[in-house]
Amino acid sequence: MFDAIVVGSGITGGWAAFKGAAILIGSVQPEPRPEVVTVLVMVAASILYIGVSGYVLRLARQTDSPLVYAEAIHLRTHVYITLGLAAGLGLSRVGLAAGWSGADHIDALVAVVLGAYLIGIGVKIVRPGFRQLMDTALPEEDVARIAALLEEFRDDFVEVHGIRTRGAGTDRHVDIHLVVQGDRSVQSAHDLAHHIERRLRDSMPGVRLLVHVEPALGRAWQDYLA
Repeated sequence: MFDAIVVGSGITGGWAAFKGAAILIGSVQPEPRPEVVTVLVMVAASILYIGVSGYVLRLARQTDSPLVYAEAIHLRTHVYITLGLAAGLGLSRVGLAAGWSGADHIDALVAVVLGAYLIGIGVKIVRPGFRQLMDTALPEEDVARIAALLEEFRDDFVEVHGIRTRGAGTDRHVDIHLVVQGDRSVQSAHDLAHHIERRLRDSMPGVRLLVHVEPALGRAWQDYLA
């Protein structure tokens, strides 16, 4: 489905731009026949798409799913495309009635603009899915949230280092090296690690935390005692 949305947007946008450009350069003769009822139906459809696309977009943000996001953007494109077409047809009708020069080319110009827009939407849809397939690091704002959360436990450990993050599909993975007091029991360190993991999971759903517990030794332990 994801591929179908992207390919469909690209092909539709390319075809619309091609046909519109053909009319603008004169290789195809325009035959605009805009009807008032057509324009009204398009406006009504746009209002419906606004509500549906807004709901799906909120769902995409909640689930962090590239597929749901692709469908949300796909639905949102219908709003702009339908309104654009309605505007183009409406202007064509007014222009033809008023005898404007080039009025029969207005809808072709709108088609070129909307075609370019559709191609851009295809690229926009592909980017987040491509990043997830590539297993890239989490965004800086997520890393900052993780660092701020760890600071809540600052009095319970010596230091944290070796923080690594990556996204895999809708999951987010975080690895940390948790350095605890050298005289701390294994059970106590284990409980602290689980406490941090639960806090992170509650704050950032979908995050999987792997904690490597290490005892503070040598200079790190001396600095902590000082």
